[in-house]
Amino acid sequence: MTTLTPGQRARIKDATYRLLQPCTVFLQQLVRIDTTNPPGWNYPECARLIGDTLSSLGYDVDYYEVPECDLPRLAPHGKGLPRVNVIGRHEFAAGQGKVLHFNGHYDVVPCSEPAAWASQPFEAAIRRSADGKEEIVGRGVSDMKGGIAAQVFAIEALKLAGLRLKGTVEHSGVVDEETTGINNAGMGYLVDIGVISPKKQSAIVITEPLNTTNVCLGHRGAIWGRIIFKGVETHGSTPQRGKNALAMAARYIVAAEEEIGASLKNKVDTRVVPPEAQTASLTFTIFNSGHATNLVPAVATLTFDRRLVPGETLDLARGEMQSLLRKLFHDDEWIYEETYSTEPVWVGEEEEIVQVWKRAVHDACNVTAGIVCSPGSDDQRFVVHDARLNSCIVYGPGNIRNVHNLNESLPLEDLRTGMEVMALGAAMYLGFEDIQIQL
Repeated sequence: MTTLTPGQRARIKDATYRLLQPCTVFLQQLVRIDTTNPPGWNYPECARLIGDTLSSLGYDVDYYEVPECDLPRLAPHGKGLPRVNVIGRHEFAAGQGKVLHFNGHYDVVPCSEPAAWASQPFEAAIRRSADGKEEIVGRGVSDMKGGIAAQVFAIEALKLAGLRLKGTVEHSGVVDEETTGINNAGMGYLVDIGVISPKKQSAIVITEPLNTTNVCLGHRGAIWGRIIFKGVETHGSTPQRGKNALAMAARYIVAAEEEIGASLKNKVDTRVVPPEAQTASLTFTIFNSGHATNLVPAVATLTFDRRLVPGETLDLARGEMQSLLRKLFHDDEWIYEETYSTEPVWVGEEEEIVQVWKRAVHDACNVTAGIVCSPGSDDQRFVVHDARLNSCIVYGPGNIRNVHNLNESLPLEDLRTGMEVMALGAAMYLGFEDIQIQL
Protein backbone atom coordinates (compact mmCIF):
# COMPACT_ATOMS: atom_id res chain seq x y z
CA MET A 1 0.00 0.00 0.00
CA THR A 2 1.41 3.38 -1.03
CA THR A 3 0.97 6.08 1.59
CA LEU A 4 -0.25 9.61 0.99
CA THR A 5 1.03 12.67 2.81
CA PRO A 6 -1.42 14.99 4.55
CA GLY A 7 -0.76 17.54 1.82
CA GLN A 8 -1.55 15.09 -0.95
CA ARG A 9 -4.76 14.01 0.78
CA ALA A 10 -5.77 17.66 1.16
CA ARG A 11 -5.20 18.27 -2.56
CA ILE A 12 -7.37 15.27 -3.42
CA LYS A 13 -10.15 16.46 -1.12
CA ASP A 14 -9.99 19.93 -2.66
CA ALA A 15 -10.15 18.39 -6.15
CA THR A 16 -13.34 16.50 -5.28
CA TYR A 17 -15.02 19.73 -4.20
CA ARG A 18 -13.96 21.37 -7.47
CA LEU A 19 -15.24 18.41 -9.51
CA LEU A 20 -18.51 17.92 -7.67
CA GLN A 21 -20.43 20.13 -10.10
CA PRO A 22 -19.35 18.31 -13.32
CA CYS A 23 -19.78 14.97 -11.54
CA THR A 24 -23.34 15.97 -10.62
CA VAL A 25 -24.07 17.03 -14.18
CA PHE A 26 -22.84 13.67 -15.46
CA LEU A 27 -25.06 11.91 -12.92
CA GLN A 28 -28.05 13.96 -14.03
CA GLN A 29 -27.37 13.00 -17.64
CA LEU A 30 -27.28 9.33 -16.65
CA VAL A 31 -30.51 9.53 -14.65
CA ARG A 32 -32.35 11.33 -17.44
CA ILE A 33 -31.92 8.27 -19.64
CA ASP A 34 -34.71 5.91 -18.57
CA THR A 35 -33.02 2.53 -18.28
CA THR A 36 -35.87 0.80 -16.45
CA ASN A 37 -35.34 -2.95 -16.20
CA PRO A 38 -37.37 -4.91 -16.97
CA PRO A 39 -37.47 -4.69 -19.86
CA GLY A 40 -34.24 -2.68 -20.29
CA TRP A 41 -35.07 0.58 -22.05
CA ASN A 42 -32.47 2.77 -23.76
CA TYR A 43 -29.41 0.68 -22.97
CA PRO A 44 -27.44 1.66 -26.11
CA GLU A 45 -28.02 5.37 -25.39
CA CYS A 46 -26.82 5.09 -21.79
CA ALA A 47 -23.82 2.93 -22.70
CA ARG A 48 -22.88 5.51 -25.32
CA LEU A 49 -23.08 8.36 -22.80
CA ILE A 50 -20.73 6.49 -20.45
CA GLY A 51 -18.42 5.55 -23.30
CA ASP A 52 -18.31 9.04 -24.82
CA THR A 53 -17.61 10.55 -21.39
CA LEU A 54 -14.75 8.13 -20.75
CA SER A 55 -13.37 8.67 -24.24
CA SER A 56 -13.32 12.44 -23.69
CA LEU A 57 -11.29 11.82 -20.52
CA GLY A 58 -8.59 9.81 -22.29
CA TYR A 59 -9.89 6.24 -21.98
CA ASP A 60 -9.89 3.60 -24.68
CA VAL A 61 -13.48 2.42 -24.90
CA ASP A 62 -14.98 -0.90 -25.96
CA TYR A 63 -18.60 -1.96 -26.18
CA TYR A 64 -19.73 -5.53 -25.51
CA GLU A 65 -23.17 -6.17 -26.92
CA VAL A 66 -24.82 -9.51 -26.25
CA PRO A 67 -25.45 -11.32 -29.56
CA GLU A 68 -29.11 -11.35 -30.51
CA CYS A 69 -29.15 -15.15 -30.54
CA ASP A 70 -28.18 -15.18 -26.83
CA LEU A 71 -30.84 -12.73 -25.67
CA PRO A 72 -33.56 -15.35 -24.98
CA ARG A 73 -31.17 -17.17 -22.65
CA LEU A 74 -29.37 -14.25 -20.98
CA ALA A 75 -32.21 -11.70 -20.93
CA PRO A 76 -35.52 -13.59 -21.14
CA HIS A 77 -37.29 -10.62 -19.52
CA GLY A 78 -35.92 -8.13 -22.05
CA LYS A 79 -38.44 -8.33 -24.92
CA GLY A 80 -35.57 -8.66 -27.39
CA LEU A 81 -34.14 -5.24 -26.51
CA PRO A 82 -30.35 -4.89 -26.95
CA ARG A 83 -27.97 -5.48 -24.03
CA VAL A 84 -24.87 -3.27 -24.29
CA ASN A 85 -22.00 -3.20 -21.77
CA VAL A 86 -19.20 -0.65 -21.94
CA ILE A 87 -15.64 -0.61 -20.59
CA GLY A 88 -13.13 2.24 -20.61
CA ARG A 89 -9.43 1.54 -20.01
CA HIS A 90 -6.70 4.05 -19.19
CA GLU A 91 -3.10 2.82 -18.96
CA PHE A 92 -1.42 5.48 -16.86
CA ALA A 93 1.88 3.57 -16.82
CA ALA A 94 2.04 2.16 -20.35
CA GLY A 95 0.47 -1.12 -19.31
CA GLN A 96 2.74 -1.64 -16.30
CA GLY A 97 1.53 -2.14 -12.74
CA LYS A 98 -1.75 -3.40 -11.37
CA VAL A 99 -5.17 -3.06 -12.98
CA LEU A 100 -7.94 -1.59 -10.82
CA HIS A 101 -11.42 -2.07 -12.26
CA PHE A 102 -14.42 -0.02 -11.12
CA ASN A 103 -17.83 -1.45 -11.99
CA GLY A 104 -21.39 -0.17 -11.91
CA HIS A 105 -24.67 -1.28 -13.40
CA TYR A 106 -26.75 1.37 -15.16
CA ASP A 107 -30.12 -0.39 -15.26
CA VAL A 108 -32.68 0.75 -12.69
CA VAL A 109 -35.80 -0.74 -11.14
CA PRO A 110 -39.26 0.38 -12.31
CA CYS A 111 -41.17 3.24 -10.67
CA SER A 112 -44.53 1.84 -9.62
CA GLU A 113 -46.04 5.26 -8.79
CA PRO A 114 -44.34 8.01 -10.85
CA ALA A 115 -47.10 10.50 -9.97
CA ALA A 116 -46.33 10.11 -6.26
CA TRP A 117 -42.77 11.41 -6.65
CA ALA A 118 -41.98 14.95 -5.53
CA SER A 119 -40.43 15.48 -8.98
CA GLN A 120 -40.44 13.29 -12.07
CA PRO A 121 -38.39 10.13 -11.46
CA PHE A 122 -36.11 10.78 -14.43
CA GLU A 123 -35.84 14.55 -14.02
CA ALA A 124 -32.80 14.32 -11.71
CA ALA A 125 -33.88 17.42 -9.80
CA ILE A 126 -31.70 19.07 -7.16
CA ARG A 127 -33.48 19.97 -3.94
CA ARG A 128 -32.82 20.60 -0.26
CA SER A 129 -33.64 17.77 2.09
CA ALA A 130 -35.46 18.18 5.40
CA ASP A 131 -32.13 18.67 7.15
CA GLY A 132 -31.08 21.38 4.69
CA LYS A 133 -28.59 19.34 2.63
CA GLU A 134 -28.50 19.47 -1.16
CA GLU A 135 -29.49 16.20 -2.76
CA ILE A 136 -30.28 14.87 -6.20
CA VAL A 137 -33.59 13.03 -6.62
CA GLY A 138 -34.33 10.44 -9.28
CA ARG A 139 -34.62 6.77 -10.03
CA GLY A 140 -31.13 5.26 -9.94
CA VAL A 141 -29.26 8.15 -8.29
CA SER A 142 -28.28 5.80 -5.46
CA ASP A 143 -28.67 2.42 -7.13
CA MET A 144 -26.44 2.94 -8.82
CA LYS A 145 -25.75 5.66 -11.34
CA GLY A 146 -24.30 7.73 -8.50
CA GLY A 147 -21.60 5.09 -8.11
CA ILE A 148 -20.73 5.24 -11.81
CA ALA A 149 -20.44 9.04 -11.72
CA ALA A 150 -18.33 8.98 -8.56
CA GLN A 151 -15.92 6.33 -9.82
CA VAL A 152 -15.23 8.19 -13.05
CA PHE A 153 -14.63 11.56 -11.39
CA ALA A 154 -12.58 10.04 -8.56
CA ILE A 155 -9.83 9.37 -11.08
CA GLU A 156 -10.22 12.88 -12.48
CA ALA A 157 -9.71 14.18 -8.94
CA LEU A 158 -6.31 12.48 -8.84
CA LYS A 159 -5.35 14.13 -12.12
CA LEU A 160 -6.48 17.51 -10.84
CA ALA A 161 -4.53 16.96 -7.62
CA GLY A 162 -1.35 16.41 -9.61
CA LEU A 163 -0.96 12.67 -9.02
CA ARG A 164 -0.17 10.26 -11.87
CA LEU A 165 -1.09 6.65 -11.20
CA LYS A 166 1.40 3.82 -11.71
CA GLY A 167 -1.09 1.32 -13.05
CA THR A 168 -4.22 0.94 -15.15
CA VAL A 169 -7.77 2.00 -14.35
CA GLU A 170 -10.86 0.46 -15.94
CA HIS A 171 -14.47 1.57 -15.63
CA SER A 172 -17.39 -0.62 -16.68
CA GLY A 173 -21.07 0.13 -17.05
CA VAL A 174 -23.10 -3.06 -17.24
CA VAL A 175 -26.72 -4.10 -17.67
CA ASP A 176 -29.32 -6.29 -15.99
CA GLU A 177 -28.09 -6.38 -12.40
CA GLU A 178 -31.61 -5.59 -11.25
CA THR A 179 -33.17 -8.63 -12.94
CA THR A 180 -31.44 -11.20 -10.80
CA GLY A 181 -31.05 -14.56 -12.46
CA ILE A 182 -28.75 -17.50 -12.91
CA ASN A 183 -27.88 -16.19 -16.37
CA ASN A 184 -26.90 -12.56 -16.82
CA ALA A 185 -26.26 -10.27 -19.79
CA GLY A 186 -24.11 -7.82 -17.82
CA MET A 187 -21.25 -8.66 -15.48
CA GLY A 188 -22.03 -12.35 -15.82
CA TYR A 189 -21.65 -12.07 -19.59
CA LEU A 190 -18.33 -10.20 -19.29
CA VAL A 191 -17.04 -12.97 -17.02
CA ASP A 192 -18.27 -15.67 -19.42
CA ILE A 193 -16.42 -14.16 -22.39
CA GLY A 194 -13.22 -13.62 -20.38
CA VAL A 195 -13.26 -9.82 -20.25
CA ILE A 196 -13.35 -9.99 -16.45
CA SER A 197 -10.69 -12.40 -15.23
CA PRO A 198 -7.87 -12.68 -12.68
CA LYS A 199 -5.54 -12.59 -15.68
CA LYS A 200 -6.80 -9.14 -16.64
CA GLN A 201 -7.72 -7.35 -13.41
CA SER A 202 -5.89 -7.15 -10.09
CA ALA A 203 -8.89 -5.97 -8.08
CA ILE A 204 -12.48 -4.89 -8.66
CA VAL A 205 -14.52 -2.28 -6.81
CA ILE A 206 -18.28 -2.49 -7.40
CA THR A 207 -19.72 0.92 -6.60
CA GLU A 208 -23.08 -0.16 -5.16
CA PRO A 209 -24.36 1.98 -2.26
CA LEU A 210 -24.24 0.74 1.32
CA ASN A 211 -22.90 3.68 3.29
CA THR A 212 -19.92 5.92 2.55
CA THR A 213 -18.20 4.76 5.75
CA ASN A 214 -18.66 1.02 5.09
CA VAL A 215 -16.60 -1.40 3.01
CA CYS A 216 -18.65 -4.39 1.88
CA LEU A 217 -16.88 -7.74 1.56
CA GLY A 218 -19.78 -9.90 0.49
CA HIS A 219 -23.49 -10.56 0.32
CA ARG A 220 -26.05 -13.03 1.56
CA GLY A 221 -26.95 -16.01 -0.57
CA ALA A 222 -30.40 -16.66 -1.96
CA ILE A 223 -32.69 -19.29 -3.38
CA TRP A 224 -35.82 -18.24 -5.24
CA GLY A 225 -38.18 -20.97 -6.29
CA ARG A 226 -41.57 -22.62 -6.11
CA ILE A 227 -43.12 -25.78 -4.77
CA ILE A 228 -45.95 -27.37 -6.72
CA PHE A 229 -48.29 -29.47 -4.59
CA LYS A 230 -50.28 -32.16 -6.39
CA GLY A 231 -53.56 -33.28 -4.90
CA VAL A 232 -56.71 -34.89 -6.32
CA GLU A 233 -59.55 -32.82 -7.78
CA THR A 234 -63.12 -33.45 -6.69
CA HIS A 235 -66.46 -31.73 -6.15
CA GLY A 236 -66.59 -29.30 -3.23
CA SER A 237 -69.59 -31.13 -1.77
CA THR A 238 -67.53 -34.30 -1.30
CA PRO A 239 -64.03 -33.09 -0.35
CA GLN A 240 -63.19 -36.45 1.26
CA ARG A 241 -63.07 -38.01 -2.21
CA GLY A 242 -60.12 -35.86 -3.22
CA LYS A 243 -56.97 -34.32 -1.80
CA ASN A 244 -56.83 -30.56 -1.36
CA ALA A 245 -53.56 -29.21 -2.79
CA LEU A 246 -54.25 -25.83 -1.21
CA ALA A 247 -54.45 -27.44 2.21
CA MET A 248 -51.20 -29.29 1.50
CA ALA A 249 -49.45 -26.02 0.77
CA ALA A 250 -50.89 -24.44 3.91
CA ARG A 251 -49.71 -27.40 5.96
CA TYR A 252 -46.20 -26.98 4.57
CA ILE A 253 -46.16 -23.26 5.38
CA VAL A 254 -47.09 -23.90 9.00
CA ALA A 255 -44.57 -26.72 9.39
CA ALA A 256 -41.80 -24.71 7.73
CA GLU A 257 -42.45 -21.73 9.99
CA GLU A 258 -42.15 -24.00 13.03
CA GLU A 259 -39.28 -26.31 12.06
CA ILE A 260 -37.13 -24.45 9.54
CA GLY A 261 -37.96 -21.04 10.95
CA ALA A 262 -36.78 -22.06 14.41
CA SER A 263 -33.37 -23.16 13.12
CA LEU A 264 -32.94 -20.03 10.99
CA LYS A 265 -33.25 -17.80 14.05
CA ASN A 266 -29.86 -19.14 15.16
CA LYS A 267 -28.18 -18.40 11.83
CA VAL A 268 -27.04 -14.81 12.30
CA ASP A 269 -24.27 -12.69 10.81
CA THR A 270 -23.87 -9.34 12.54
CA ARG A 271 -21.86 -7.94 9.64
CA VAL A 272 -24.99 -7.76 7.48
CA VAL A 273 -26.53 -4.32 7.03
CA PRO A 274 -29.15 -3.19 7.81
CA PRO A 275 -29.43 -5.01 11.17
CA GLU A 276 -32.88 -6.41 10.43
CA ALA A 277 -31.32 -8.51 7.64
CA GLN A 278 -28.73 -10.22 9.84
CA THR A 279 -30.73 -13.43 10.30
CA ALA A 280 -31.21 -16.11 7.65
CA SER A 281 -34.82 -16.23 6.46
CA LEU A 282 -37.43 -18.20 4.57
CA THR A 283 -40.34 -16.18 3.20
CA PHE A 284 -43.33 -17.51 1.27
CA THR A 285 -44.37 -14.89 -1.27
CA ILE A 286 -47.00 -16.04 -3.81
CA PHE A 287 -49.76 -18.62 -3.34
CA ASN A 288 -51.82 -19.77 -6.34
CA SER A 289 -54.48 -22.46 -6.23
CA GLY A 290 -58.02 -23.28 -7.26
CA HIS A 291 -60.40 -22.49 -10.13
CA ALA A 292 -63.89 -22.52 -8.63
CA THR A 293 -65.55 -22.23 -5.24
CA ASN A 294 -67.14 -25.66 -5.55
CA LEU A 295 -64.03 -27.49 -6.75
CA VAL A 296 -61.30 -28.99 -4.54
CA PRO A 297 -58.03 -27.88 -6.15
CA ALA A 298 -55.66 -30.51 -7.49
CA VAL A 299 -52.68 -28.14 -7.81
CA ALA A 300 -51.26 -25.39 -5.60
CA THR A 301 -48.12 -23.38 -6.31
CA LEU A 302 -46.17 -21.73 -3.53
CA THR A 303 -43.20 -19.46 -4.22
CA PHE A 304 -40.47 -18.83 -1.69
CA ASP A 305 -37.48 -16.58 -1.00
CA ARG A 306 -34.75 -18.17 1.12
CA ARG A 307 -31.89 -15.89 2.22
CA LEU A 308 -28.61 -17.37 3.43
CA VAL A 309 -26.01 -15.71 5.63
CA PRO A 310 -22.28 -16.32 5.00
CA GLY A 311 -21.36 -19.73 6.34
CA GLU A 312 -24.48 -21.41 4.97
CA THR A 313 -24.51 -23.36 1.71
CA LEU A 314 -27.14 -23.80 -0.98
CA ASP A 315 -27.07 -27.60 -0.62
CA LEU A 316 -27.88 -27.46 3.09
CA ALA A 317 -30.57 -24.79 2.61
CA ARG A 318 -32.40 -26.64 -0.14
CA GLY A 319 -31.89 -29.89 1.76
CA GLU A 320 -33.83 -28.48 4.74
CA MET A 321 -36.79 -27.59 2.56
CA GLN A 322 -36.85 -30.87 0.66
CA SER A 323 -36.42 -32.94 3.81
CA LEU A 324 -39.53 -31.35 5.29
CA LEU A 325 -41.46 -32.04 2.07
CA ARG A 326 -40.51 -35.72 2.26
CA LYS A 327 -41.52 -35.83 5.89
CA LEU A 328 -45.01 -34.45 5.17
CA PHE A 329 -45.87 -35.85 1.72
CA HIS A 330 -45.17 -38.65 -0.71
CA ASP A 331 -42.52 -37.89 -3.32
CA ASP A 332 -45.09 -37.87 -6.13
CA GLU A 333 -47.17 -35.20 -4.37
CA TRP A 334 -44.76 -32.31 -4.79
CA ILE A 335 -42.29 -30.75 -7.22
CA TYR A 336 -39.49 -28.47 -6.00
CA GLU A 337 -38.14 -25.98 -8.56
CA GLU A 338 -35.58 -23.17 -8.33
CA THR A 339 -35.65 -20.06 -10.51
CA TYR A 340 -32.50 -18.47 -9.07
CA SER A 341 -29.79 -19.31 -6.58
CA THR A 342 -26.45 -17.96 -5.44
CA GLU A 343 -24.09 -18.99 -2.68
CA PRO A 344 -23.21 -16.32 -0.12
CA VAL A 345 -20.09 -14.28 -0.91
CA TRP A 346 -17.45 -13.29 1.58
CA VAL A 347 -13.88 -12.21 0.80
CA GLY A 348 -11.25 -12.03 3.50
CA GLU A 349 -10.04 -8.89 5.20
CA GLU A 350 -6.50 -9.97 4.34
CA GLU A 351 -7.05 -8.93 0.71
CA GLU A 352 -4.93 -5.88 -0.13
CA ILE A 353 -7.87 -4.03 -1.69
CA VAL A 354 -9.77 -4.38 1.61
CA GLN A 355 -6.92 -2.95 3.67
CA VAL A 356 -6.49 -0.08 1.21
CA TRP A 357 -10.19 0.83 1.24
CA LYS A 358 -10.38 0.69 5.03
CA ARG A 359 -7.53 3.20 5.12
CA ALA A 360 -9.17 5.35 2.44
CA VAL A 361 -12.45 5.53 4.40
CA HIS A 362 -10.54 6.44 7.56
CA ASP A 363 -8.54 9.17 5.84
CA ALA A 364 -11.57 10.69 4.09
CA CYS A 365 -14.18 10.35 6.86
CA ASN A 366 -12.03 10.23 10.02
CA VAL A 367 -13.80 7.07 11.21
CA THR A 368 -12.95 3.39 11.36
CA ALA A 369 -14.49 1.76 8.30
CA GLY A 370 -17.32 -0.65 8.93
CA ILE A 371 -16.75 -4.11 7.46
CA VAL A 372 -20.18 -5.20 6.29
CA CYS A 373 -22.15 -7.73 4.27
CA SER A 374 -24.92 -6.77 1.85
CA PRO A 375 -28.41 -8.15 2.53
CA GLY A 376 -29.08 -8.94 -1.14
CA SER A 377 -27.01 -10.39 -3.95
CA ASP A 378 -25.22 -8.25 -6.53
CA ASP A 379 -22.67 -8.59 -9.33
CA GLN A 380 -19.92 -9.48 -6.84
CA ARG A 381 -21.15 -13.07 -7.14
CA PHE A 382 -20.01 -13.30 -10.76
CA VAL A 383 -16.57 -11.92 -9.96
CA VAL A 384 -15.90 -14.08 -6.89
CA HIS A 385 -17.70 -17.33 -7.73
CA ASP A 386 -17.42 -17.46 -11.52
CA ALA A 387 -14.29 -15.46 -12.37
CA ARG A 388 -12.53 -16.71 -9.22
CA LEU A 389 -11.27 -13.21 -8.51
CA ASN A 390 -11.41 -12.87 -4.74
CA SER A 391 -9.98 -9.36 -4.66
CA CYS A 392 -13.39 -7.74 -5.06
CA ILE A 393 -15.21 -5.35 -2.74
CA VAL A 394 -18.36 -3.25 -2.84
CA TYR A 395 -18.12 0.45 -2.04
CA GLY A 396 -20.15 3.38 -3.33
CA PRO A 397 -21.88 6.62 -2.38
CA GLY A 398 -25.31 6.61 -0.82
CA ASN A 399 -27.13 4.50 1.74
CA ILE A 400 -28.67 1.09 1.13
CA ARG A 401 -31.83 2.17 2.98
CA ASN A 402 -32.51 4.65 0.17
CA VAL A 403 -32.47 2.31 -2.83
CA HIS A 404 -35.57 1.30 -4.82
CA ASN A 405 -37.56 3.87 -2.85
CA LEU A 406 -40.13 6.51 -3.67
CA ASN A 407 -38.17 9.77 -4.14
CA GLU A 408 -34.86 7.93 -4.30
CA SER A 409 -32.18 10.49 -3.50
CA LEU A 410 -28.46 10.96 -3.01
CA PRO A 411 -26.95 13.77 -0.92
CA LEU A 412 -24.36 15.63 -2.96
CA GLU A 413 -21.94 15.43 -0.04
CA ASP A 414 -22.24 11.63 -0.15
CA LEU A 415 -21.44 11.77 -3.87
CA ARG A 416 -18.35 13.88 -3.13
CA THR A 417 -17.26 11.67 -0.23
CA GLY A 418 -17.55 8.61 -2.45
CA MET A 419 -15.32 10.32 -5.01
CA GLU A 420 -12.74 11.13 -2.34
CA VAL A 421 -12.61 7.61 -0.90
CA MET A 422 -12.29 6.08 -4.38
CA ALA A 423 -9.56 8.55 -5.33
CA LEU A 424 -7.58 7.84 -2.16
CA GLY A 425 -8.08 4.09 -2.63
CA ALA A 426 -6.95 4.14 -6.26
CA ALA A 427 -3.83 6.15 -5.40
CA MET A 428 -2.84 3.89 -2.50
CA TYR A 429 -3.60 0.66 -4.37
CA LEU A 430 -1.92 1.46 -7.68
CA GLY A 431 0.77 3.83 -6.45
CA PHE A 432 1.49 7.21 -8.01
CA GLU A 433 3.98 9.88 -8.92
CA ASP A 434 3.46 13.37 -7.57
CA ILE A 435 3.72 15.47 -10.70
CA GLN A 436 3.06 18.68 -8.79
CA ILE A 437 6.16 18.13 -6.66
CA GLN A 438 8.24 17.26 -9.72
CA LEU A 439 7.17 20.46 -11.43
